[in-house]
Amino acid sequence: MKNRLPLFYIVTIFFWMSLYTYVPYVTPYAEQMQADLRLIGLIAGSYGFVQMAIRFPLGIISDRLQKRKIFVLLGLFFATISGVSVFLWANPIVLLVARSLAGVTAATWVTFTILGASYYKPEDTIRSIGLLNAANGFGRMAALLLGGLFAEWLGFSYAFLLGGILGLAGLIFGIGMRESKPDPEKTSNPPNLAALLEVAKDKQLICASVLAIVSQYIMFATTFGFTPMVANDMGASNYQLGLLGVISTLPALLISPIMVKVVNKIGVTATLVWGFALAAVGTVLVVWSQNLLQLFAVQFLSSLGLSGLMTVLMGLSIKAIASERRATAMGFFQAAYGLGMFLGPFATGWISHSFTMSTAFVVTGLIGFVGLVSSVVFVKRGYILQT
Repeated sequence: MKNRLPLFYIVTIFFWMSLYTYVPYVTPYAEQMQADLRLIGLIAGSYGFVQMAIRFPLGIISDRLQKRKIFVLLGLFFATISGVSVFLWANPIVLLVARSLAGVTAATWVTFTILGASYYKPEDTIRSIGLLNAANGFGRMAALLLGGLFAEWLGFSYAFLLGGILGLAGLIFGIGMRESKPDPEKTSNPPNLAALLEVAKDKQLICASVLAIVSQYIMFATTFGFTPMVANDMGASNYQLGLLGVISTLPALLISPIMVKVVNKIGVTATLVWGFALAAVGTVLVVWSQNLLQLFAVQFLSSLGLSGLMTVLMGLSIKAIASERRATAMGFFQAAYGLGMFLGPFATGWISHSFTMSTAFVVTGLIGFVGLVSSVVFVKRGYILQT
């Protein structure tokens, strides 16, 4: 199984590169197109809304078929279409549709995650998720650096074109990926729908999903939502906007592979508390940032917390789930946090429009503290297990 990993991680990197070459430019580009703050919030939130809608059924279908690879390839196809379409027809409506298609691609991360975990033993779930998230982080960071250069030299639209080209490259490499042959017993007698839906009643899965909603609300309200607009208003160049994205992604590359050691050292509760604390404080401090250097520093702080959180929560969501139902569980988990990805930028757009952007960032920080308290309650009540 291990000899399948190099190609799998190469495709993982292309997958996330195809989605992130242009992320720092979505809201500034929409603003340049003269979209108002509410439409900008909808454009940014559409990415999460689509994921919320299709990830759970996608996981169920994948478990019923016991197939993962085909969905990964479909995702890369839509990534190609998403990037190229904005390059060819740049207007707010096309941008909205393209972000929705990118959401379809990101939704296939459900099957991507389970395919990756299948290369490891069940007891190595958090480790496999950590390594997968590190590849995810590397791909996003490389994309943001390259996208920043393209945007600086050629303009925003070329960062989208680059994403489409990288999606096509990932699709070509992905054809060569292999997945384990399904267990004949499981394919001849696949889990019925009622049995798969039972997965959604697992308390640890539900609680991990609730916390992930809060985590993704913060991330997509700030990092992949309105923080680039704050930087743009400070006079950031296109390359500096890309660099802000790199700083947002670097923590995932650094911390994801070691999260299992962190959890073993300080425990699940402390890990979750520290993650939400860093995210909340970093978000609120955006309001008091006076220059790009300060903004970069608080963004790194927030991203450090969020990156650790997502690795642990993803691992917890499927740790106690049988292998033939894991795509369903991961689909439920990722569909749930898609709600946060939608609500974060959508609510921030409306709050910014009705009050101020500073108010929206403070509200987002307070939501982070709600996640912190909820983490403690869930563990104390035994809904999330320490081991």
